[in-house]
Amino acid sequence: MKYLITGANGQLAKEFAKIIDGDLFAYPREKLDISDEKELKDCIDFVKPSILINTAAYNNVDGAETDFEMAYKINAVSVGKLAEYCERYKTKIVHFSTDYVFGGKKDHIPYTEDDKPEPLNKYGFTKLEGEKNLIKNYENFIIFRVSWLYGDGKQNFIYKFKSWSEKSKMIKVSVDEVSVPTPVKMVAEVTMKAIKNDLRGLWHLIPDGFVSRYDWAKKINEILNLNIDLIKASQSDFNSPAKRPEFSAMNNNKIKRDLSVGIKSWEEYLYDYLVLKK
Repeated sequence: MKYLITGANGQLAKEFAKIIDGDLFAYPREKLDISDEKELKDCIDFVKPSILINTAAYNNVDGAETDFEMAYKINAVSVGKLAEYCERYKTKIVHFSTDYVFGGKKDHIPYTEDDKPEPLNKYGFTKLEGEKNLIKNYENFIIFRVSWLYGDGKQNFIYKFKSWSEKSKMIKVSVDEVSVPTPVKMVAEVTMKAIKNDLRGLWHLIPDGFVSRYDWAKKINEILNLNIDLIKASQSDFNSPAKRPEFSAMNNNKIKRDLSVGIKSWEEYLYDYLVLKK
């Protein structure tokens, strides 16, 4: 079986590379820019993948507010092109979306796959359009909505929080952002099981439970004994260009049922990652 991974330098792609057993073609953006239609088509024609795992994305939430054209091209247009170019090889496409497709209006009841997406920011809008472009143009796909990913990399909250703690013993963290911290290791493992079982459709893939960004930071602080003085803040204190949903936690019951897979709480995964290094 041939696997093609886009966005190979990202933390999720690197996790897949550790566990995939088969012919693996993994390309970073420098070698495969999915927004370049010819480059994308030529790569797919060369590899003729059985499975395409698309981890490439425009992930700069604030940047998407001003660089919307590029964000839309990568997150929306390119996903439709994946479907177009993979059709002749009957490739299974695995694509990752985000909790930011939701607007945060639910009162602490996690979003299900049946809830209507209402993105608050342009990043969420582009990711939702990517979902639509795949669903309407292809049949053999898996879409996993994920949230607050972390793993071995620098583009995640845990790495940033630890870096901040080395510069200051007083850190402001928002209390009005609630979602689900999700380890890339769990995402990769469940995804591979979904591929093996030939699932098709859209699911939410996150641990059990949910937490505010402030309380997540508090838990990291406690586990690592960083002795940071955490200050409660709101999103408005940071003047970020993009508005984040106040509550975007998702429900994972569908994937647990359809794949008969056990998923632990976000706290357990966090402890595994920070203490047990697994």
